[in-house]
Amino acid sequence: MVPGDLTNFFSTSAGAAAALLGLLFVSISVSPEEKITATASVEKRINAYSALVSLTNAFIISLAALIPGIFGIFVLIVSVGSFGITLQNGIELLRPHEGASNLAFRLILTLLNLFAYLAEGYIAVRLLITPHDSSPVYALTTLLLVVYILGIFRAWELLGGARPKPPYLHTTNPKQPPGVDENATPAPE
Repeated sequence: MVPGDLTNFFSTSAGAAAALLGLLFVSISVSPEEKITATASVEKRINAYSALVSLTNAFIISLAALIPGIFGIFVLIVSVGSFGITLQNGIELLRPHEGASNLAFRLILTLLNLFAYLAEGYIAVRLLITPHDSSPVYALTTLLLVVYILGIFRAWELLGGARPKPPYLHTTNPKQPPGVDENATPAPE
């Protein structure tokens, strides 16, 4: 049972997830051949699927929380489905493929997603066993925030957003001293 003070959270969450899902579909429809078709790179496809799974997960759980009664079964079904899809995509992403980027980063994201869905499943079981205990619902709200962050991060990568690098990883052109703009026109001599 959802405490009354969380009703606003779940209704806002459902609206936000619906809006983000809509934006994700629009961004994919602009160039689907680059993001979701068989000719798209493995990493772009997995990012699209991961963003879709995360945002759909948050949307369905938030929407189910607004239905009076026990919603633990909805959380369990969505978390198991999300875990299965993410595990399958993670295995595909970890296989060697053309254009593969940093393996450690891909592994961390996959494991974070898997952990989030596993934790959702645990919370769902707690909701089913003790439906009148509100502590699992509060834990679920925190977990939904994590799922949102992961989904938005995957969507950002899908759109081609650059990952920030620590300053010590930035490279400069060895032929040019640091601080010189390589696009500037040289001054006449």
